Amino acid sequence: MQPQFTFAIAATFVGQFLGAGIMATLSYAFHRQYRRSYLEHWTLGWASLAICRFACALAFFLVSERHEAPAHPLRLAVTLVIGVTDYLQVGWFLFGVYEIVRRRPVRLAAARRILIALAVIGIATSLLFLDEPSWAISRYFSRISARSVLASIGYGAAAVALWRTRTRRLGVGFPVLAAAFFFSALQELHYIAIGFEWLLSGSLADYFYTSVGYIDFLLQSVLAVGMIACLLEDEREAAELASAEIEHLAYHDALTGLPNRPLFIDRLIVSIAQASRSKSKLAVFFLDLDRFKDINDSLGHSVGDHLLKAVADRVRRCVREGDTVARFGGDEFTLLVPQIENIEDAAKIAQKIIETLKIPFNVHDRELFVTTSIGISLHPNDGLDAETLVRNADSAMYRAKDTGRDNYQLYAPAMNARALERLALENMLRRAIQNHELVLYYQPLIDARSKTILGVEALIRWQHPELGMLSPAHFISVAELSGLIIPIGDWVLQTACEQLRIWQKRIDRRLTVSVNLSARQFSQPDLTDKIRNVLEQTDLDPHSLELEITESNAMQNAENTIHTLRELKQIGVRISMDDFGTGYSSLNYLKRFPIDTLKLDQMFVRDVNDDPSSAAIVSAVIAMSHSLALEVVAEGVETEAQLQFLQKQRCDRIQGFLFSEPMAAAELEPYLIESAEDSTNGARVAAANAKR
Repeated sequence: MQPQFTFAIAATFVGQFLGAGIMATLSYAFHRQYRRSYLEHWTLGWASLAICRFACALAFFLVSERHEAPAHPLRLAVTLVIGVTDYLQVGWFLFGVYEIVRRRPVRLAAARRILIALAVIGIATSLLFLDEPSWAISRYFSRISARSVLASIGYGAAAVALWRTRTRRLGVGFPVLAAAFFFSALQELHYIAIGFEWLLSGSLADYFYTSVGYIDFLLQSVLAVGMIACLLEDEREAAELASAEIEHLAYHDALTGLPNRPLFIDRLIVSIAQASRSKSKLAVFFLDLDRFKDINDSLGHSVGDHLLKAVADRVRRCVREGDTVARFGGDEFTLLVPQIENIEDAAKIAQKIIETLKIPFNVHDRELFVTTSIGISLHPNDGLDAETLVRNADSAMYRAKDTGRDNYQLYAPAMNARALERLALENMLRRAIQNHELVLYYQPLIDARSKTILGVEALIRWQHPELGMLSPAHFISVAELSGLIIPIGDWVLQTACEQLRIWQKRIDRRLTVSVNLSARQFSQPDLTDKIRNVLEQTDLDPHSLELEITESNAMQNAENTIHTLRELKQIGVRISMDDFGTGYSSLNYLKRFPIDTLKLDQMFVRDVNDDPSSAAIVSAVIAMSHSLALEVVAEGVETEAQLQFLQKQRCDRIQGFLFSEPMAAAELEPYLIESAEDSTNGARVAAANAKR
C-alpha cells in the first residue's frame, strides 16, 4: 500500500473517532438535560462508533506497520471489538429513530435480545477466515459486506420512517436526518459493491483509499447535524404540546375531558351575542345526577369517577356536534344548545338524555342505575346574560328534584323565589341545629292482639321560633340536599336511644325504639361504628333498637345494602323496611335482605275496607312476610274497621291515629306507664287462670 494511502486512511479513521466521540459527549449532555430515552440510545450508538473507529485505526496500524497475522491475539481482539461495536451502533441508532418517530420507548426485553443477537453476529463474523492470511476478500465479505447488508436495510427503513414523519413535524430536522440515513444506506450498498468489484477484479480502486473514508466522515457529520436538529425540534414541539395541554386543562375537566365552567360560560356569552344579533333562541340545560353521593360514599370515589365519565360520554352522544356539554362540578353537568327553534325541541332533548341515562351502567362489574334531574332556561325569555340563564336553569333543576327527580322542568319566574326560600330554610335549619330547636316526638307501636304498647317510633319535629311546630315534610328534603341530614340523623339516633334507656329503667325494660335512617346516613361507610358507639354510650341492648330504611333506598344499590345490613345485624340491632310496596320491590332481593320487619305503607292500609285490590295486597304481603319469618307493621291505622281487618289477617303490630298520634316524651310517658301496668295485670290474670 502506498504511503499516501496509509496516511489518508489513518486520518479518516482518526477524524471519525474524534467526531463520534464529540457527538457521544453532546448526546450524553443533552440526555442529562432533557431526559429523553432516544438520546440515551444515540449516545451509546455514537460511543460504539467512536470505539469502532479507534479500533479500526489500531487494526490498520497492526496490519500496515507490524504486519500481524489475522489470528494474532492482539489483532484478533481488535477485530472482535470492531465487529461487535460496528453492529451495536447500528442497533442503537435505529432504536433512537424508533423512539423519536413513534414517541414511545423500545421494549427493554426486545432491545436486549436484539443487541445480544447483533453482538453475537459481530463476534461470529469476526472469527471467520482467520487461518489463511491470503483470504482477505473472504474476510471483507464476512465482516464488512454482511454488516453492510443489515445496516443498509435498517438505515433505509429509518430514512423512510423519518421522511413520513416530516408531514407531522414542522422544521428541517426530520428531513435532514432522513436524508442522512438514506445516503448512509446508499454508502452501505456501496461497500457491498466494492466487495463484488474486489472479488471480480482482484484489486481495489485507488478512490477506496482516498475518498471513501472522507465520504463516511461527511455522512457522519450530516447524521450528527440531523440528530441535533431533530432533538431541538422535538423539544420545541414538546413545549408546544405541554403549553396546549396546560391550556386544555385550564378550560377542560380533567376527569371527563368535557369543557369546564369557565369555558362553558365563555361559549355561552359568545352564543348569546350571536343569538341576539340573529334574533334566535338558545337553551341552557342544568343536569344533576340523582343520589350520586350515595354511590360515591358507598362504593368509593373510583366507581364514582368511572360513572361520571360514562355519564359524560352518554350525554355527549345525545347532542349535536355544535352543542356544548360541560361538567360544572361534582355530579353537575350543563348543556348549551346555541340554536333552538322552540320549547318543544328543548323538552325533546331533555327527555332523550333522561331516557339514555336510565340504561344501566356497568362499572367495575357492578350494574348501577342512575337518573338525572334537568332544569332548562331559554334565551331571551328566561335571561339575557350568561349568569342569569345558568342560575335560572339551576333553579329549574331543583324544581325537578322537588317534584320527584328523574324529570325535567322548564324555568318559571316563581322558581327563583322557591330557590331563595330553600336557601333561607337551609340557613335557618343550620341555626336550628345550633340552637337545639329540633325535638323528637314518639308514636307508639301497638301489639295488634293485646293492644299494648311494644315500642315507639322516633319522629323528628322542628320547634320553629316563629312558625311553630314543623313536620319533617317542611325541612327533610332541604336537609338531604344540603348534607345536614347527617348531623341531624346522628342527633336523632343518640337522643332516641337515651330516651328509650330512661323509659326502660323507669317503666318497662321490654320497650323498643325505631329510628329512621336517611339515604345519606345509610350510605356512610362508618354507619356501623356510629351505631355501635351510641349503643355503648347509652348502655342499650342492641335488640331494643330497630333501624328503619325505605324500600327505595334499599333497592338503590341492592348489593351494597345487603352488605351494610349484614354488618348491622352482627351488632344485634333489628332492621325494618319502611314504606314497603311503594317502590320497585324485588322479591328475590327481599329474601336476601337480612331484615326483621316489613312496614306496610298507609296508602294500602287506608283502603283495605273499600278497595279489594288494597285488601288483597295487604293480605298477600302479611302472608308472604310470615312465610319469611318477618313481622308486619301496618302504618296509618285510623279506624276500628281497619284494625279488625288487620287482626283477621294476623298482622303483628299496628301504628296510627286510632291509638295515638306522635307525642313529646313527657306527654307519652303516662300512656307508656298505663300500658305497662295493663300488660303486667294481663300477665297475672293469665298466670292465675293457668293455675286453675
